[in-house]
Amino acid sequence: MRMRNKIKMLSALAFMFLTTLVIMPTAADASTAQGTVIQNRATVNYNDAGGTAQPAVTVSADVTVTLVQAAPNVAVSTVSSATINQGNTTTITYNVTATSNGPETYTFGSGTANVSNMNPAGTGGATTPLSFTLGATTLAANASIGATTIKVAYNPTDPGTSVNGITAGDVIVIGGNPYTVAVGGIDKTNATTWGNANYNLVTITLTSAIAGTAGTAGQVVGERTTFSVTYTSGTVDTGFTTGTFNANGTAKSPTGPTGTSANTLITVNKPSLTVSKTVSVDGGTSFAATGNAAPGTSLIYKITITNSGAGDATSVRITDTLPPYLTYVPTVSKYATSAATTYAAATGLTEGAGGFTFAANTVTYNPGSPGLGTVTPGNVLVLFYRCTIN
Repeated sequence: MRMRNKIKMLSALAFMFLTTLVIMPTAADASTAQGTVIQNRATVNYNDAGGTAQPAVTVSADVTVTLVQAAPNVAVSTVSSATINQGNTTTITYNVTATSNGPETYTFGSGTANVSNMNPAGTGGATTPLSFTLGATTLAANASIGATTIKVAYNPTDPGTSVNGITAGDVIVIGGNPYTVAVGGIDKTNATTWGNANYNLVTITLTSAIAGTAGTAGQVVGERTTFSVTYTSGTVDTGFTTGTFNANGTAKSPTGPTGTSANTLITVNKPSLTVSKTVSVDGGTSFAATGNAAPGTSLIYKITITNSGAGDATSVRITDTLPPYLTYVPTVSKYATSAATTYAAATGLTEGAGGFTFAANTVTYNPGSPGLGTVTPGNVLVLFYRCTIN
């Protein structure tokens, strides 16, 4: 009975051991660079019958590591402005970093989506180049803070001045931080010498020391590039003065997963103008929508433009054609930027200057001519001009 219990206990322990082997995490979570040749050598030493050592026999089995595709990391770097006027643009710069274990070719694109009161939402412009290749390899040893070199896996098919698509001058990411590969910074000395400490290794020299976060063996060292996309505002819905849309950047290889940035919320402000026209029959003391006056009376017309919207109104232009029975009076027209400004206190205008003209019986005021007159939100533009009744 005791022997049987011992056998049961041993069987249970063996099962637990085997189960542990199955479920324990392995070093496969780390990565090895594409193109790395894993050469497993075995050596047999032996003597002849007389005890004399014979030449050793060495054999090997080689395995070449294949590409494991992963979505590139796309992250917003800078936003020129998160709030723009309708009709204007904003530029978003994205960092794209390779995360596969080898070089891949990607295409970059942009996307937008309405969040509120936009139809259509903003649009992203084309980027150049449309396709690009990012190099990538893996750390063969830990990368220490303060070090200016790293060890990565050797790929025998690479040209002498590159490793898995990474060359001098490239920006690579180690431990989440960007570094630049130094000129002449790809060293493959003894990479093919069996038994040497640098066998199957490449040394990359950086232009600055590793700081912030160290890298661990097996981590991907991916090349980083930058794209800037200019997004045009889109149109705010009728009845609203503010709308919002999301903008993002994407990078994708032909057969691999897509990397997409976080959304950037862009606010679009639209102008909303109201225009009133009044007339004074008492020399500019008071103004009303209507009046009564005798022939020969001097009339002062007041046109008031108010921007009650959230965005700038640009290229503001006033055109007013005189009806019959009125004669324009030159050199006494004026403008103001406050609705409360009286005619007497307003600033004088000269025909043919500052965007103000009278021609073909028409008054035209285009402040900042040609076409640069702007009325900002909450502000006004007022034009006064004088006529007499025939």
